[in-house]
Amino acid sequence: MTTHSTSSTPSHPLDSLGWTPRVEAAFDAVALSSEHVLLPARVSAARRGGAEIRLPGIRDAAFAPAVRRAAHTDPAAAPCSGDWVAVRRSGDDWLVEAVLERAGTLVRQGVAKDSHDQVLAANVDYVLICEAADQGPNVGRLERFLSLVWAGGATPVVAITKAELAGDRLPEVVELVESVSSGADVHTVSAHTGQGLEALAARLRPGTTWVLLGTSGAGKSSLVNAVSGHALMDTGEIRHDKRGRHTTTHRQLLALPGGALVLDIPGVRRIDVPGDESGVDRTFSDVLAHAERCRFRDCVHDAEPGCAVQAAIDEGELDARRLARWNRLRRESEWNRSRGDHRVREERTRQWKALDKAARDAGRRKRGHHH
Repeated sequence: MTTHSTSSTPSHPLDSLGWTPRVEAAFDAVALSSEHVLLPARVSAARRGGAEIRLPGIRDAAFAPAVRRAAHTDPAAAPCSGDWVAVRRSGDDWLVEAVLERAGTLVRQGVAKDSHDQVLAANVDYVLICEAADQGPNVGRLERFLSLVWAGGATPVVAITKAELAGDRLPEVVELVESVSSGADVHTVSAHTGQGLEALAARLRPGTTWVLLGTSGAGKSSLVNAVSGHALMDTGEIRHDKRGRHTTTHRQLLALPGGALVLDIPGVRRIDVPGDESGVDRTFSDVLAHAERCRFRDCVHDAEPGCAVQAAIDEGELDARRLARWNRLRRESEWNRSRGDHRVREERTRQWKALDKAARDAGRRKRGHHH
């Protein structure tokens, strides 16, 4: 957590954009080794070949060749919403020279065997996962969101939205959400009645970066507007297209009146769990705690003797459906990891072949010179 300007520490012009000692060190490492005069900036929106940056004023910037090349090799390296970048002036234009080291990312898995992961947001401190009280809740989806956030290094916070619509079911909804959200704080809120908004607003500290996750209709925009007391985000009623799809088309970096930042990313329709299974394990820490008490290390928690997980299910301490979902997400995570390894191997082979060909061509040209 960054310490914000008090009378003793001089404030930095980028403090309001989430500038921290970690970012400063990352910027210095790049700036000191560059032949250009570089400035730090934060990306508020990314598009093909360029980005909207804040310095703090808003500018458009193109990608320098090195950044373009890196993004071509691995699309996940392209500047994205929330990235800190090093930029320079080039005539009247701005160029992104480098993307600074990231912390807290939100990554969408590539779906096909050779497709690349996509970084949706970077340098995220907290992810507010919104589940509408009147729509479920969908615990399987919530576990996926939690796994995604933990694996990326941010801290998940769960908001049960539209609490006023749950009626008598609210305690049951809250209990269910809390039962699958081990390690994450759960807030019950209503943008409509104001319930729980003050406690949530207290979490939104100055300079912290937040992302809101949740399906269309989870009330994300209404919640941000209610917490901030301003209409900062378009809500669905204003701009629904014919198919009722998500209305946020571009990503923005919104500053709330209290000083927290919200990265507005498009609705995530498909949630694949990352190949790094630490996120899944963290989400299911209750299941893991039982698993560690099993008699055999390689227990598959099915019907083996001395299985502490099955005993917990028999005792009513653990829901069998939760165990099934844990197994499914672990398998998916393993598959995504192997797919990623396969892609990395293929890319490496391709790079070696290209280098080899370049060396041969250079050798040929050199020999041609001598004759």
